[in-house]
Amino acid sequence: MSRPSTAEAKSISEGVSYIPFGIPGLDGNVRGIPTGSTVLLAGAADAGGDAFTYTSLATLMLAKHDPDLVPGGIARRRDTIPESVTYITLSNDRDHVYSELDAVLDGYQFDTLTDNLTVADFSQRFMELLPVPPALFDARRSDSDVEEPAGDAPRSGTADDETFADLLNDISERITDADDDVVVVDSLTDLERARQFGLSQGRVTAFLIGLREAVVNWGNVAYVKLDRQASAVRADEQIHGLLHGAVYFYSNDKGFETYRTMRVGSFGGALDTERQTVFESQVGPTGFRTKATKKIGPSNW
Repeated sequence: MSRPSTAEAKSISEGVSYIPFGIPGLDGNVRGIPTGSTVLLAGAADAGGDAFTYTSLATLMLAKHDPDLVPGGIARRRDTIPESVTYITLSNDRDHVYSELDAVLDGYQFDTLTDNLTVADFSQRFMELLPVPPALFDARRSDSDVEEPAGDAPRSGTADDETFADLLNDISERITDADDDVVVVDSLTDLERARQFGLSQGRVTAFLIGLREAVVNWGNVAYVKLDRQASAVRADEQIHGLLHGAVYFYSNDKGFETYRTMRVGSFGGALDTERQTVFESQVGPTGFRTKATKKIGPSNW
């Protein structure tokens, strides 16, 4: 196998661009997400990961389609940002996703994001594979926009690993259709819970590896959400380091208030520094925002 020349290697390196995170207080302190990256968003359910996701998506779509409404530093990088977002949801239906967006975002953010957003709703498919009591399953809200299986799917928990594999194949095909978009997989939490009902760990890992490599080829960005304490994720050899980079969310109760912080993990060295920055985070009228507070050494987090 021939090795690239120094000039060729430099050309490849210079071809990597960076997409802003779309988060006030983070952009400007961190270079951005290298194109072709799959990013793990991990933290306890109340630590701010959802608000981060929605704010990031809204800001990126504003920068792309209405740049006068975002800071100039982000607007100037709009050429690196995809035109639209594809949001894959497994357990929350399409209506629920829109209601959560509306709860976090201001009106102009919500409007611009939803104008450029496709929600691929696999929640009905996912629920069909679980042993949900029939009365509750039949009472569940559904709409005409759910993703339908290619063939007949089992019902009421008759699934096994192969049937879950069919679901992952269909999700993968839907993601492939969105190869020019920012992609969100909501969520890895659901896939981990499905292991109780027949889905193997190997299937989940192979899906993530395939997603990681596809995104490299496409040159876009994918978010994978995981509701689990950040410290536990960092200690889990199955997931820690599997994707290109990670953003970790932390929450600590202090009296009657919850103190939230976030940290940006390694992106293959692209965003590494000798000491990591801790960002204090909060959710306000226009979504998630951060403030750099201190730097810590690698052994401290």
